[in-house]
Amino acid sequence: MKCLIVDTQADRLDDSMIGFLDAGLQVMGTSSLQVAQAYVRRSEIDVLVFDQSLRSSPQIQLVRAAEVRNTGLITLVISSDVAREADILTQAYPSVHCILGEDVDPRLVAKLALASLAEKTETAHSKRTLTQRQVHPMSAPVFHSARAEVRAA
Repeated sequence: MKCLIVDTQADRLDDSMIGFLDAGLQVMGTSSLQVAQAYVRRSEIDVLVFDQSLRSSPQIQLVRAAEVRNTGLITLVISSDVAREADILTQAYPSVHCILGEDVDPRLVAKLALASLAEKTETAHSKRTLTQRQVHPMSAPVFHSARAEVRAA
């Protein structure tokens, strides 16, 4: 699983990258939107973590491009005002799974990302299983009758 972290605070970026690496994800971290955009264009990512203080047109383009290129993308947002941002960001970006305060432990952010990935996988598996049951009529028992076989002959 690949993660892209875009954060303007160098210490938090380093701690976040370590938290995600410890959780077993491949991580790319940057404070530059240009680097992040190049990475999104050239690589598929499963998790995007970005700092909401990067409010700008390039940031909006970054998230949109990541959502288009990565259909199962999970986005986590770090914000100084979680309550205000929650409604705005969840409506603006379909991939947003949660909005976290700036003081949240990076290891917790990694655990939340892994939980979202696990939920996505489980939900996709459940839908596939349900669809298979509906598509395959052979899952219902088939009864054979000697009387039916005699009439057919």
